[in-house]
Amino acid sequence: MAWSNFEHQLWKTLKQHDLDQETHFVLAVSGGIDSMALFESMATVKPQAQLTVAYFHHGVSDHPTQTDYRNQCERVIRQACERFSTVKIEFKTEQSKTKLLSEASMREARWNFLKSLTSENQPILTAHHLDDWVETLTLKLIRGVGPEGFTSFKAWDGVVFRPFLECHKAELKEYIDSKHIEFIEDPSNESDHYLRNWLRHEWFRSLDEKNPSGYQNYSRSLLQLQQSLVSNQSFSLQFYQNKTELGLDRNWFFSLSNEYQLKALALFLRQHRIFDFTQGQLKEINKRLDKNQKDLIFTVIHVKWVINATQIMLAF
Repeated sequence: MAWSNFEHQLWKTLKQHDLDQETHFVLAVSGGIDSMALFESMATVKPQAQLTVAYFHHGVSDHPTQTDYRNQCERVIRQACERFSTVKIEFKTEQSKTKLLSEASMREARWNFLKSLTSENQPILTAHHLDDWVETLTLKLIRGVGPEGFTSFKAWDGVVFRPFLECHKAELKEYIDSKHIEFIEDPSNESDHYLRNWLRHEWFRSLDEKNPSGYQNYSRSLLQLQQSLVSNQSFSLQFYQNKTELGLDRNWFFSLSNEYQLKALALFLRQHRIFDFTQGQLKEINKRLDKNQKDLIFTVIHVKWVINATQIMLAF
């Protein structure tokens, strides 16, 4: 049977992160829309791989509806595993022996369980999607996060793989519906007692009522900002790797695009405690750095620039 567009996108994401040849994955499955979409799509695109389907039961709750929900989740996941007779699927579950009273304790118990199932660096797959990321980042912004908070949620960090980070939940729901897959949603997701749920049910919906494309634009802007920060962090690392005691490596500098040459000059100036410069002055410096001349001396921003065959330097 031909793959759907959703399944093709999953395969593309696996290849993008060099995981398409991986032979064993641990899937974190809760029974909800998101994780059942993960299970179904992975079983479809990686039928020869070993899939360990992991469900952590949070134990008996003081609220009977929660206990019933958790038992139903285990049933739904177990039945889903039985449907794939041609795929190498191993169902693993564990029930908490202690009462878990907070989201943090539940999260820690889940991760300890998942990590106990991995060996030889098998990827742990979760179904976090773009809307999850937008909610998480919005909560961090409300609490006063710094720039590092934007870059902490990666698709693949060497341990956890999140293949749906560029998908909205509606896409996962559409896929599940097209496959007629049974799922169970956590009843606590409907309570606005939790700030995350209030954001989802009230704030984001109100935003779309005021501006029909408001949420989409907001999520796109956050994603672009995160990508920009990651790119800048990567470039900063390159910069410091190519900075010597004397100055900046000239060959590396001229291997950069014009945009990144300007970024390198800005970093170089700031490193020397020079902050009062304009974009126009950076362009003027870049224009004068004629790579066809072996040795060069000029003054811009009241600073003498000294360039030889290998280095770009400042003279004070």
